[in-house]
Amino acid sequence: MMLNLDNLNIVLNNKKIVENVSFKLDDGEIFSLLGHNGSWKTSILKSIMWLYKCDWKIIFNGEQIQDLEIFERANKWIWYIMQEVPEYTWIWVLQYVKWVLQDKYDEEKVRKQFDLFGIDFDLYKNRNFDSQLSGGEKKKIEIIVSFLLDRQLYLLDEIETSLDATSRTILKNMILEKQTKWVSFIIVSHHEEIINLAENGILLCDGKIQNRGKTKELFEKYIWRCENCEIQNNCK
Repeated sequence: MMLNLDNLNIVLNNKKIVENVSFKLDDGEIFSLLGHNGSWKTSILKSIMWLYKCDWKIIFNGEQIQDLEIFERANKWIWYIMQEVPEYTWIWVLQYVKWVLQDKYDEEKVRKQFDLFGIDFDLYKNRNFDSQLSGGEKKKIEIIVSFLLDRQLYLLDEIETSLDATSRTILKNMILEKQTKWVSFIIVSHHEEIINLAENGILLCDGKIQNRGKTKELFEKYIWRCENCEIQNNCK
């Protein structure tokens, strides 16, 4: 077992927003978090990354890590890709790539991944990593450098939203390729082709688990009941 999340509770502004969430993740498993906007899926990912301090117990590869800071987790095992890519007005694309990869930087591998997404490395490497790039371009570059890192667990938070259909297919194949190396993923997504990469998952409403089981079945329930539901915590 890679990850054991036990009884996660998150309090924000004196309000409990996530309550008693628990699940387990095996090596090489892809796991899904489903639910409408406002069900606090992102908050759960952030708590695993330690962007939110909270009441819980987390065991990663047999070791309790709830006291480890975010940089300790990121440098060793866990990598979080957010929905929105930050703008770095002070850095070029090449500098950003080297900054993230550090000693993992290999120009040949980087060029290969840029080519895969149809990005001319020589044309883009000296551009600022800010509004000079479109949202889709920044997301592709972030995905490239993130997947070139050797991490055991990736937290993917709707990272496909600014990608076109071709790029989503490339992302899907990259995830599956990583999985063959016993890398695990926790995915938040509203795209069926991405979320259904996960065999199992949980369906959340108002920070509580309403159902757990096969992702395909949970996604069908989400589409049928949750997507247009305006009443949180009203699941029966």
